[in-house]
Amino acid sequence: MLVRNLILWLIGAIVLAVLLFLARGYFSAETRTRRRRDRSHRPVTSRKSGPSVRLAVDVDKPKRGRKG
Repeated sequence: MLVRNLILWLIGAIVLAVLLFLARGYFSAETRTRRRRDRSHRPVTSRKSGPSVRLAVDVDKPKRGRKG
């Protein structure tokens, strides 16, 4: 029973050490600065769906007051 607990504690400690190592790299100042720089240098894409320019005249609809 003691050996099983010891093995579980060792596995848990190794997993925790790996997670802390990865988190330290993710939250370091240099990494955050690099991510921010990469984000600001990406091409600009609009999130708006649909045409970016609306036409002044809608050619599909007939004008008001006119037939046909």
